[in-house]
Amino acid sequence: MKFTPFLVAAGLLLGLGVQSAPIESPDTAPDSASPQPPALPGSFEAMDANYKAYVKSELKKRSILHPCNQFTVHKRREWGAMSKPDRKNYIDAVKCLAKKPARSHKKIVPGARSRFDDFVAAHIQQAYNIHFNGNLFAWHRTFLWEYEQALRNECGYTGAHPYWDWTKYYTDPASSPIFDGSDYSLGSNGKYFPHGATILEAFGLTLKLPGGTGGGPVEKGPFANFTVNLGLTPPAPEPAEVLSLPIPSNDTVTVTADNTVVPVVAKSALDYNPRPLTRDINLFWSDQTKKSDVEFLLKCQDVDCLEKTADGWKTAENPQPILHAAGHFVIGGLANDPFASPGDPAFYLHHGMFDRVWTIWQAQDPATRTYQVGGTKTPFNKPPSANVTLDDTLKFETAGPNYKMRDTLSAINGKFCYMYE
Repeated sequence: MKFTPFLVAAGLLLGLGVQSAPIESPDTAPDSASPQPPALPGSFEAMDANYKAYVKSELKKRSILHPCNQFTVHKRREWGAMSKPDRKNYIDAVKCLAKKPARSHKKIVPGARSRFDDFVAAHIQQAYNIHFNGNLFAWHRTFLWEYEQALRNECGYTGAHPYWDWTKYYTDPASSPIFDGSDYSLGSNGKYFPHGATILEAFGLTLKLPGGTGGGPVEKGPFANFTVNLGLTPPAPEPAEVLSLPIPSNDTVTVTADNTVVPVVAKSALDYNPRPLTRDINLFWSDQTKKSDVEFLLKCQDVDCLEKTADGWKTAENPQPILHAAGHFVIGGLANDPFASPGDPAFYLHHGMFDRVWTIWQAQDPATRTYQVGGTKTPFNKPPSANVTLDDTLKFETAGPNYKMRDTLSAINGKFCYMYE
């Protein structure tokens, strides 16, 4: 079968050929006590149950002296299942990170103003190494882990990192506990203004993203008036028929920092560009984050298929939902920017769910899938590049230390010790 980036653009512009499933009611209750019917084989619920059974069994076998055992594992919960005090603790830690001084070198990332910006900068600098290729899942898993450690060790967060279960709220994400604008949310949708599609040109693609339900600055909640410092997206946009989303080139610029010549990619997006955090919650994309869409992805038999399917470039013969991109496009605004999107705190909950899907997939055949890698090192393999290997080094700039690929593939080994509830 032929894999081409053109299929992504065609799929996006034609709505991916995805059939809408019957509308489900969003489940916003933290923990429902209602009895549930048995999960059907191959269903998301059944695969999640397999995952939990496997992880609990593995951890139970381990001595209490093992650094990751049933008593020490961090349990990541869905945002809506967290108590209000726990959500507040998380929100406060994110705001703390946004007030701490940046560690990025001023010659390399002149626009960084906070520790939070260090993470945005790392994603910008590594963007051409971590999208549409074999590093997608592993790099973002590790990035999220390092972000969680910063929240815990530098800003007093006491829990495990939360996630956003897209499937619970796909009919109305703006009313979910994540985006409802309450004091215990991650802020509301952006202020509505009349606008058409957003044109996104990145990684050799030109995508026309349909307009959403907001588009302007976040209006309510803890992250109203939140300032984004990095990236090329313009300040609060004016009403427009079409919005353009500027993207930095992959040209390498050399910068002298501490008498060392440092190659820097996407340099233009690392300059200081303060503007309000924007969102544009989009129901076209949320309709592609249903359980049936997750189940479609989980049918993959190898990780190369998983990565290609998650980003919508698997095959022309079998169009698919694109869960990685769709989660970004549901949020819209800054989250549409594949470089600076970590400037929206919701990015990290989206990637919590994305990582959850990978861990569930791995657990369906752990002996084969846990340490499986696939794909090459460049977006869409253009230019052609070597295959990803277990000995590859993943870089995180000032967000964290470098990791070997093999050390990022299990959530309960090495530095990692977490599971999803």
